[in-house]
Amino acid sequence: MKIYPLEFGKLWIQYAAAKHFQEEEMRMVRPGGVTAISILWFVLGGLCACFGILAMVGGGFIATMLNQQGQAGSSGLAGILAGLGAALGVLFLLFAACYVVMALGLWKLKEWARIVGVVLTAIAVLLQLPGLFSTFTHFSPGRLLWSVLWIAIDCLIIVYLLKPEVKAAFQVPQIRAASA
Repeated sequence: MKIYPLEFGKLWIQYAAAKHFQEEEMRMVRPGGVTAISILWFVLGGLCACFGILAMVGGGFIATMLNQQGQAGSSGLAGILAGLGAALGVLFLLFAACYVVMALGLWKLKEWARIVGVVLTAIAVLLQLPGLFSTFTHFSPGRLLWSVLWIAIDCLIIVYLLKPEVKAAFQVPQIRAASA
């Protein structure tokens, strides 16, 4: 970098600009695929949160309807359905929290998020396989397409996050601004 004799203010501006460009060269840019996966996981987290809230409200609504009918044994069934709706709702909210935390970690290029994302996506593929095999016993083209689509998306995510250039993006030390 050449510094020409200038006034003090102009010299400072040149120094600050040069320092900024050096930091930008050192900082790794988030790959586009990581951004896409992060956005996908944010969306899935939002959907899981909506399903969780709907499960809680729906279980309570069905339980209330059964109680109002007043048939014999309906109160026991209403309690079971309310509890099932609450449990399912909490499970969906936990999935939503996991998706959002993983998406934030990927967005910020955290190495732990990449590793945990690969592991959890591999588990998701394994959990989708029984659904895929069940479509062959009771054939349904829609279910088959849905299962194959999600297994393919999950496999692409795993392969992408294991690519060397993507791994390298997560291993670059992140530059942090100094705080006073």
